[in-house]
Amino acid sequence: MFEKLSHEEIIEYMRSNPDEDKACREYLIQDNYPFIIHTISNVTNRYVEIENSEELSVGLIAFNEAITRYNNSKGAAFLSFAKLVITSRIKDFLNKENNNNSLSLDQITDESGEQFESKEDHFKSDVSLEIEEWEQTLKKFGFDLEILADESPKHVDTRKNAVGLSEKISGDEELVDHMYIKYKLPVTKIVLRFRTTSKVVKRSKKFIIATVIILTKKLNLLRDWIYQGVKRCSSC
Repeated sequence: MFEKLSHEEIIEYMRSNPDEDKACREYLIQDNYPFIIHTISNVTNRYVEIENSEELSVGLIAFNEAITRYNNSKGAAFLSFAKLVITSRIKDFLNKENNNNSLSLDQITDESGEQFESKEDHFKSDVSLEIEEWEQTLKKFGFDLEILADESPKHVDTRKNAVGLSEKISGDEELVDHMYIKYKLPVTKIVLRFRTTSKVVKRSKKFIIATVIILTKKLNLLRDWIYQGVKRCSSC
């Protein structure tokens, strides 16, 4: 029932209908999961694990806090406000973590005197590079991660179908070439090639583009986002 409403309208509806509070919050969180993860990654400069991540827990609590505190009369878009709240809470969390941990001398330098560089540091750098490449490519198609978060499939079945279609497109060299030359999804060719409908393609168009980019550019550290809530195929 919320698909055609903006974030601001959903929050207004929630406040006018207290019995719908839980349903509205769950919808907003699920709908904006990529946005929440992306915001956390920007602050931490590392990949956010879906499971067992303290930062993700802090980010989800902060997003829920933003829903509670958001005031539409101040003119700011909800996602802009949520981004500020998440960023602030993650920074507070990281500062507390840093204050509770200190490195010994042998952790900071190795025997040759060079600065210590852990595998985690390399991982953070790799994730940051993948996100940057993903964002830059998405912008060439005319949208960014905030728009993607707003327009990603809301239901598991829709997401599952979009993932399956994205995998097929990624394996078709002609379609992939068309995408990166024209910077648009070749809807008609996809419909004819895979015997689907334009409605199915168009309703998940931005998600399909984003997924194809991750798959074809082998942004492997971002693949968990694609298969969130969807059983991954055995060949992937």
